[in-house]
Amino acid sequence: MRRLGLVGLVCLFVMAGLTATASSAQAFALICSAKTKAQVAACDTSGYAEVMHQMHWRMYAGHNCTNYAAYRMKRNGVPEPKILMGNARDWHTNAKKLGYVVDNRPAVGAIAQWSKAASHVAYVEEVGPKHLILSEDSYTSKVYRRYKVSTGDSWYPERFIHFKDLGAPAAPVPTPSPAPAPTPAPAAPVKPSVAVSGPAKVSTRVAPKITVKVSAARAAPVGKVRIRRGGVTVKTINLTAASKGTATVAIPRMKRGKQWISAVYAGNAQVGKGTSRTIKVVVTKPPKVVSAKTSIALPKAPHLAGTRPVATVTVKPTDGRVVTNKVSVYVDGKRIAAPALTKAKRGKVSVRLPALTAGKHTIRATYWGSKTVRRSHAKAQAFHVVEPTTVQGTLDRTSVGPAESAHVTATVATARKVAPTSGEVWVLADGAKVAAATLGPAARGSVRIALPALDPGTRRIAVQYRGATFQTASLSAEVPLVVRDRSVTTTALSATSVKATASAKVTVTVQSGRGAAVTAGTITVKAGAKTIATANLTVASKGKVVVTLPRLAAGKHAITASFSGTGLVDPSAAAARTLTVTK
Repeated sequence: MRRLGLVGLVCLFVMAGLTATASSAQAFALICSAKTKAQVAACDTSGYAEVMHQMHWRMYAGHNCTNYAAYRMKRNGVPEPKILMGNARDWHTNAKKLGYVVDNRPAVGAIAQWSKAASHVAYVEEVGPKHLILSEDSYTSKVYRRYKVSTGDSWYPERFIHFKDLGAPAAPVPTPSPAPAPTPAPAAPVKPSVAVSGPAKVSTRVAPKITVKVSAARAAPVGKVRIRRGGVTVKTINLTAASKGTATVAIPRMKRGKQWISAVYAGNAQVGKGTSRTIKVVVTKPPKVVSAKTSIALPKAPHLAGTRPVATVTVKPTDGRVVTNKVSVYVDGKRIAAPALTKAKRGKVSVRLPALTAGKHTIRATYWGSKTVRRSHAKAQAFHVVEPTTVQGTLDRTSVGPAESAHVTATVATARKVAPTSGEVWVLADGAKVAAATLGPAARGSVRIALPALDPGTRRIAVQYRGATFQTASLSAEVPLVVRDRSVTTTALSATSVKATASAKVTVTVQSGRGAAVTAGTITVKAGAKTIATANLTVASKGKVVVTLPRLAAGKHAITASFSGTGLVDPSAAAARTLTVTK
């Protein structure tokens, strides 16, 4: 599962085979489903359509069950967990570590979770006496759904995680005891049909595969089946309900000549015993020389530059005989190893590849054959070697005003000190993508990206390189960017005219550009060019202070008030007010 920086993993829920029906033997009854943003907005009532492109609790953004569940928990007021919740199958384990209750009681606002048949989480919208209304999103099918699931349905959740329920968990509905019914007489066992099939001709070196099929009308043929050769049992099969009456098994190798194979079904309470017809298998002497199939397998990608992955070469003769002699392994046309196959290795040998540079490579193998096994070749396979990258983000300024713009310089490098020539670079603000640019050969690994207007406050800016064909993705450390808000300062005089023996009062109000009260900073009051009073804004003042002016000389005075500003709010000044002082 690939990771996206700090983003958690996605769910593995696949809806294949689950039909939208109200039958208790089926999965659920579909209420609505959606793929596009507009469709999600019509189907969903939580507002997820507007924020599904964002990461919640560091989950994959977009159609993803864990991202949707995290969003609903954030909307319900659940704080982001200190640990990464991980894949959907891990949510109940991690929730217990965090101290949350996990049980089998549904409740509105709880998270429904599955981890056995599928890895999935959903949100409980409604709890009825015998049903639930669930909503979910899916990374695999890229579909949002809202549906009803009944208590006996196959898709009923395995458990519930109670991060913050919006309603008390529903008590389990007691199942009324059915009235005793008269015991019917046991039905006679159904007569089965038993058939056996296998190869018409086989070598003495091969353990042949025999297929048994047991069928019966309106009954499940479960129980033991004995495979008999010449009247002697050589293998026993146990049919289960999942077998659907059919099973294939390898029986021991046989001597040359004609061999007679049959199957005997032991039966059960519903299906009686049965025996198949006998089939003939001709066992022949193996040829002196047989063909073989050579294959080569590499460990799962990615293959990092500088590491030495191990390739496994397997040589399988057509009749299972032992292979010997050497195997040559070639990388990019050059032989890198020639290990020898022995009887103990049973046709399999491992080869450690040399440390390779980032780029496209090919690998192939040749088995050189022996007196009894012909030479064979493994087809050339192409594989990519990628190199790790690092990315750094540098701001051209650490603080911007409401009308100012900032730029981020993203620099991507590799261990070889060679910059990638392709790939996309994202700028993240508080974990959400806000800008992007594409690397090209001329960029030499460095791009300057303009930031859009951001909400006031301290924003956490990071740069993410999305990776390229031969380079891995990487994420920079976060750097703070202070986005200041504008301020608006207004004044009001208690009186426009006072006597020289009295003191006037001025009320000063300071608000942010968003209309919020400013709770820090200094206010300076002037009469003309002379400072006559100062005051400090506090949380308790709620953006408003009343300043008592000193006694002023008779005449007209222009009273002004100015706000000094803070690290998050720009300064501002109010218009002058005329105060007349009389004798």
